[in-house]
Amino acid sequence: MKQSFLIKKLLVVLLSIALIFVFAINAFAESSPTSSVDSQQGSFISYTYWQDFGTNSKTAVPSKPMYKVKQVIDGVDLGLAPFTSVDDIFADEDNNTYILDGEASIIYILDSSYKLKGTITTVKGVKDYTFNGAKGVFVKDGKIYIADTKNARILICDLEGKHIKTLTLPDSRLIPEGFDYKPVKVAVDSSNTVYVASDGSFYGALVYSANEEFMGFYGANNVAASASTVLKTIFDRLFSNDTKKGSSVLALPFQINDLVAGPDDFIYTATAGKSGESKGQVHILNPGGKDTLGKDSFNFADLEVTNHNGQMQHQGIESIDVDADGFFYILDFRYGKVFWYDKECNLLSVFGGSLGIGEQEGTFAIANAIAVNGTDVIVADSSRKNITVFSITEYGALVRSAQVKTLADDYEAAEAEWKQVIAQDANSQLGYSGLARALFVKGDNKGALEFARLANDREVYADAFENSRGDILAKLFVPGSILLIVLIVAAILFGRYKKKNGIVLIKNQEVLLLKKSIFHPFEAFEALKEKKMGSVVIATVLLVLFYLVSAVSDVASGFAYNSFDAATYNSFFVFLSTIGLVALWVISNWLVCVLLGGIGKMKEIYVITCYSLVPIIFSTVLRVVLSNILVPDEFVFVTIFSTICTVYTFLMIAVGVMKVHDYSLLKFIGTTLLTIGAMLVVVFIIFIIFMLSQQVYGWILTVINELISG
Repeated sequence: MKQSFLIKKLLVVLLSIALIFVFAINAFAESSPTSSVDSQQGSFISYTYWQDFGTNSKTAVPSKPMYKVKQVIDGVDLGLAPFTSVDDIFADEDNNTYILDGEASIIYILDSSYKLKGTITTVKGVKDYTFNGAKGVFVKDGKIYIADTKNARILICDLEGKHIKTLTLPDSRLIPEGFDYKPVKVAVDSSNTVYVASDGSFYGALVYSANEEFMGFYGANNVAASASTVLKTIFDRLFSNDTKKGSSVLALPFQINDLVAGPDDFIYTATAGKSGESKGQVHILNPGGKDTLGKDSFNFADLEVTNHNGQMQHQGIESIDVDADGFFYILDFRYGKVFWYDKECNLLSVFGGSLGIGEQEGTFAIANAIAVNGTDVIVADSSRKNITVFSITEYGALVRSAQVKTLADDYEAAEAEWKQVIAQDANSQLGYSGLARALFVKGDNKGALEFARLANDREVYADAFENSRGDILAKLFVPGSILLIVLIVAAILFGRYKKKNGIVLIKNQEVLLLKKSIFHPFEAFEALKEKKMGSVVIATVLLVLFYLVSAVSDVASGFAYNSFDAATYNSFFVFLSTIGLVALWVISNWLVCVLLGGIGKMKEIYVITCYSLVPIIFSTVLRVVLSNILVPDEFVFVTIFSTICTVYTFLMIAVGVMKVHDYSLLKFIGTTLLTIGAMLVVVFIIFIIFMLSQQVYGWILTVINELISG
């Protein structure tokens, strides 16, 4: 009866704690600021992202425009009938622009001033070829390559439209049975190797040599596999029957939406992914088909998902192009935005806009293709059947010039330009980072530290800090050595004096028990159980200290290791992960063990858990101190030591739980697993209460509003 009463009482306590957590979370959710990447979905915008490369997080900030609308061109502007469609665009090395109207089987050729230069309506040869339904065009060395999608071929002709070659689906063992050949994009490198993206192909691009020989597939995207996916696959293979196998869905890689040949014959590919997929949309493939970026976990576009006309709109990367310096531009067709990156994936600017509207210049209804013409950027709108030419602004040209110099390691030449960039736009992360690198090369470590911190550039910060630390250590070496010798001598003398006079510094038995628990946990926790020792006050002090050092670690760690952001940081979550986690463990373990013959009291579990936190507290303090002294290359031993301390904490808890409950190792493992399960159940209950409280809160507000309005 007594045990049943205690359990009921404890359940009431748990419910009360859950309600407190719910109200705290609700209060936090209501007080937390919300931010929007783009609140002007219907207008032409310019912004960039500040990125924290340590955490891969990014925050949108307004920026001075780097591109502006130069002109909008449709068929009427060229003195022709309106375009039937605008399926693709391309700009060649002579700055001519090619507009593919696939529905009408026409290619419009514009000169460098975007005036009509000529048209191609058929490819002339022994017989004439039309290309109705074509989706892609590429031009190189006076040859036009047309992805004639509907007719399942690549037509190659000269600039006058005279037929040269036709590439069809090859007769090869490498082609899977039933492969549906629908070429939508084509690219050619300097060796005249042809790369073809086929709609619906999950095998990558088809590759043809300069001699028209099929060489195989190239650059297939990988299938992302999480740990849960792998475990599920293994489970299905072990236990599935024929019926389950027949109904299973095969995970396939995403198809390539667009591809283009860049500098040094690297092939740039764009992949939209499925709805909500926001990672690894761009690959830069070497001639062997290997991705050189390694950015499968990097999101190249926006983070937001917008509710548009009752439908959730996810990003969709449709097209890509690259300039002679390796700067590449990707097009998000759903949001009508262009993302401009350098060859190291640093974002320079985002421009464009609209979400299926496209009424203002620089915005689009359905943006479907992009081309780079020198420094101009051309975007096709398949809905409005026109193209928009963006020209680079003076500020954009300044940023580009400075970044080109920085990427070429010509930091000093870029310094003056980066100063101009920052003077014109205080939101330029590239500007602060570039200036930090320039100052570091000049030997101005103090200035490099300042601007590297502003830019969140931890790599430059660490290098400048290492140099600064060397200068400081050189100055402090002599006085520091003298001070160290004095302290060592004083410690030796004090030790001898203490021993000679029998001085005992610590007499309190509870404090001695804490000390003993660190070095001799078996003996200490056995004494705690048998002699009824263990101080709740000391345990609580340690628990509060655990919370405090965890919070201080987030705030005061060295910048090279710290991703602290005052705007988003909330100590309540630190509270939950420290004090809240310990409380959840203690209560859950006591509940489980009471039902399974454990003889430990809640006080004893609480005390041994808090005493066991000492190694983690010590290692955290040490990490904070050394993170402000050591550079990342020197920090590996601190990380190893912290890991050892964490493991030792769990070992101390294990020893303590076995002692206070009088459990064997196997029974400890079993009850610990049940305790973790109980903790998850409690968290689930808190979550359910939180969701219900949100609904009740919303219902009450609705009723109040109805009463007021009625």
